Amino acid sequence: MILSLRARLLSGIITGTAVLLAILCTLIYVSMRRNVIHQFDKSLLTTARLLSAIIQDEGFQEEKAGPHDNGVNDQASEKSPNRELEFEFDVRMTPEFNDDDGGAYYQFWSQDGSLTVRSPSLGQRDLQQSEGVSTIPTYRECILPDGNRGRAVSLGFLTRGSEDEQDQQKGIALTLVVAKDASDLHGFLLFMRWLLLGSSLIILVMSTGVGLGVTRTSLHPIRVLARGIESVHKDNLGKRFSAEAYPVELLPICDCLNALLERLKSSFEREQRFNSDVAHELRTPLAGIQSIIEVSLSRQRDSTEYEASLHACLEIVRSMHKMIDTLLSLTKLDSRKISAQRQNICLKALIEDRWQNFADKGFDRNLTFENLVRHEITCASDRDYLGMIVSNALDNAVEYSNQGGRIWVSAEKSGDAILLSISNTGCELTREEVTHVFDSFWRKNESRSDTGEHWGIGLAVVRKMTEALGIGVEAVIEHQEIFTIRFELPTTGAIPPSRECQN
Repeated sequence: MILSLRARLLSGIITGTAVLLAILCTLIYVSMRRNVIHQFDKSLLTTARLLSAIIQDEGFQEEKAGPHDNGVNDQASEKSPNRELEFEFDVRMTPEFNDDDGGAYYQFWSQDGSLTVRSPSLGQRDLQQSEGVSTIPTYRECILPDGNRGRAVSLGFLTRGSEDEQDQQKGIALTLVVAKDASDLHGFLLFMRWLLLGSSLIILVMSTGVGLGVTRTSLHPIRVLARGIESVHKDNLGKRFSAEAYPVELLPICDCLNALLERLKSSFEREQRFNSDVAHELRTPLAGIQSIIEVSLSRQRDSTEYEASLHACLEIVRSMHKMIDTLLSLTKLDSRKISAQRQNICLKALIEDRWQNFADKGFDRNLTFENLVRHEITCASDRDYLGMIVSNALDNAVEYSNQGGRIWVSAEKSGDAILLSISNTGCELTREEVTHVFDSFWRKNESRSDTGEHWGIGLAVVRKMTEALGIGVEAVIEHQEIFTIRFELPTTGAIPPSRECQN
């Protein structure tokens, strides 16, 4: 199921806002976390450098050293039991390293593991020693002896030797680990995560409300347009949707609707005109039949007169049947319910064959006919339907040529098409009137004095049939009152599928 336009817009707004908020909050949190951890690590490193700078190797003593007066615990290994380290100032001045709850710890290790010094806050416990010794500070997350989360820095360095002139010696390599409680740091980061998450949720809820209002307001013109379309019916097809009344995004729809209404209006007008024309065309022959029968019945007549009356009625009925068959052909062509097969057709032979049906009528009117199509010119189309098209065009040329006039057919190849022209002299149409020759029942003589002889639907059939076969057609007036119907015939390709085949 396709979501409504409003739902799709709203989901797009919410999704886009959520993605942008996620990206923004992630950037803010990562940047802030990196900054506060950097500041915390900077503080750790400062403390570590300070402790490494103030510790001094006092060398070997006569007795094993006990706890220092400054509060520093030291421990000698079996290999050097009388060697000790001491600070240059009293570490009790930094209570965070002396109090069990101070949350800060340090521990020194000698490279060979023979010497270790702990902060009073450690007691007899040990900090985790980093693998290897490096003068480059190494930071890590750790669990402090009191069970809290902390961060530690490891730093390798050389102590300063004893300043005693009688016992001067070089310093020893030590590793220092300084660890501090980072609970406040992690608590702050946790608070920032919840703050950013809560703010994002609030913004999402607010953006949802704003989106509902914005989409409702923005889609109001569509509802107005829908009501306008709903108000259209067959009696007001002249209604048009003004471009000034709708947003620019709806202008293509308004243009399409206006064009559709124009086509519907034209279709309704053609239908009304067609119904009127059919009624008029049928009324005249029926009136002729009625008149013949009434005259025949007006008095007693011999069999010869009755037979003549019946023949006259029969001719009128045949003419009406021909018109009805043509109308049925138009209906089939309108619905595209025809099946066509493409064949290679020699145009000259086809035209010669179709002209035979009009040769006698052309002779009676003293018309000159010329088939100027060369033998080698061929096209690809349906032979029967193309023959019907040519027959209707030739019939029209014979009917409307002047007495003693001329009819000629020519063809030439143009790219992938064959241009076929059927021309006749004696045209009395204007350039404006020639645009209506393909309309059903249209004739220049509006009085319809020739009703029953010329139905005015032959060229309408030509137009519909060429559309079904994919043939281009146009009617033009050339110089010296010459009327020409031009066809653009394909040389290759497929016949457009009929609706019946598509269904």
